[in-house]
Amino acid sequence: MTAQVGTSLLLLLAVAGLGTPVAARLGAAQGLPVATRAALAPLAGLAAVGAVTLAVGHAGLLGAWLPFALGGAGGVALVLARRSCTALVRGAVGAALEQARAFPVPVGAVALGLVLAAVAALAPPWRTDEVEYHWPAPVAWAQAGGWNDSPYRHVDAFPFMEVIYTAAATQGSWVAAHHLHLLTLVATGLAAAGCARSLGVRGSGAVAAAAMAMPVVWDGAYVAYNDVVVGALGATAVAVVLGPRWSTWPAVATAAALLAVAISVKPTAAAGVGVVALVLLLRTVQERGAQTLAPWALLRRWAVLAGTAVLVLGLWSLRQRSLTGHLLDPAVTGPTTAEAASRLPSATEQLLAPVVPLVTGVLGSQEPWGGRTAVVLQLLLVPALVHVLRRRGDTLRRFTLVALPAWAHWVVLGLVTVRTRFHIVTWVLLVVAVRAAVEDASENRPRLRGWLEVVWTLAVVAGMLDVSLEMVRLIGARVW
Repeated sequence: MTAQVGTSLLLLLAVAGLGTPVAARLGAAQGLPVATRAALAPLAGLAAVGAVTLAVGHAGLLGAWLPFALGGAGGVALVLARRSCTALVRGAVGAALEQARAFPVPVGAVALGLVLAAVAALAPPWRTDEVEYHWPAPVAWAQAGGWNDSPYRHVDAFPFMEVIYTAAATQGSWVAAHHLHLLTLVATGLAAAGCARSLGVRGSGAVAAAAMAMPVVWDGAYVAYNDVVVGALGATAVAVVLGPRWSTWPAVATAAALLAVAISVKPTAAAGVGVVALVLLLRTVQERGAQTLAPWALLRRWAVLAGTAVLVLGLWSLRQRSLTGHLLDPAVTGPTTAEAASRLPSATEQLLAPVVPLVTGVLGSQEPWGGRTAVVLQLLLVPALVHVLRRRGDTLRRFTLVALPAWAHWVVLGLVTVRTRFHIVTWVLLVVAVRAAVEDASENRPRLRGWLEVVWTLAVVAGMLDVSLEMVRLIGARVW
């Protein structure tokens, strides 16, 4: 176990060292909130680790030396960029402490939960998909020294998270794989906080806590899955185009790069292109100023986003053909098994999709709906919607800016698959929207402020109790 943890520390150093300088530079150039910059750091670092591992694998040189090299490169990068990295870390820590003082219970509950999750991540692979392909495929590639036609399903075409896990597998460390994915849970919360700050929401810590404390997000975060990283990348892409320089090419290029990585992990992440494009459209319609985009300028930015998605989908498909002879995944295009069919939405469920975000807590964790979302949404989404429709004006504008793209993501992708873990970006953005409405209601009806904060706090605590019971059970049964 000591060796496994050592590998984890090496790769976490690699992620921090390779990602933080990139996040510091991009964030400063675009004037992004510190939470958005902090979200970019682990995601950029994971992308760098994956890119290096991918190149090394194609050279047939995968081996136990790789985590040492990546960790060393990360350490050197941190030293070389220590000024910008230190500034980002100080800003992030200061903002986190400020939010912790303002919202001690929800932030504290999530912080404690993260400690438990780090311990629960010590357990050997146990989740179904993790045991069937997310972890065995990296182990097999590491043993082979490079990439081949994998016998495990879904990993030949869009395997970027499995490629990242291969860096951990070169030293047989499932703990490192688990911790790398757990980083993306933190990035998800930071992205939600960044979106909130860009909308003028003061309680960004409360937003981050609620976004993380969803069973559908948390339960898959400390194992070697790929859903949370896709949600984190999509939410961060939205946070970037909610920033102050949203219409500039650097902002669009950053969002496109995040979506490219997300699609490389899971092709359904291509739906995130529509989310970002819709945010750009809404900002163009709602705002009047120097940054407002002319129609052709908006279309050019949409073309870049769409072109990025097509390019990434094409490149990974061609890579799959070179390895397997199949351009498309046979597991997807072949005959549907009875087990797979049982998890697909029926015609009735597709018709219900538009209202599901309002009732996900009731429909609960059975397929095809999937895991439960935030208790905050279950309690406050409908009242928030009623409130903003009554208030209209700027309140409705801010709510719509994130809620409408979130709802569209759910409905469009839900026609194919309505499992809630494929829609983490939807739930994150809806939490942001609800918080904007809650703070507006608190300002206009001060007598409600205390009650609303109590409801929010209890909702986060309920979510954390939900996920913590599972983690404690796992720690007792499998870790010790």
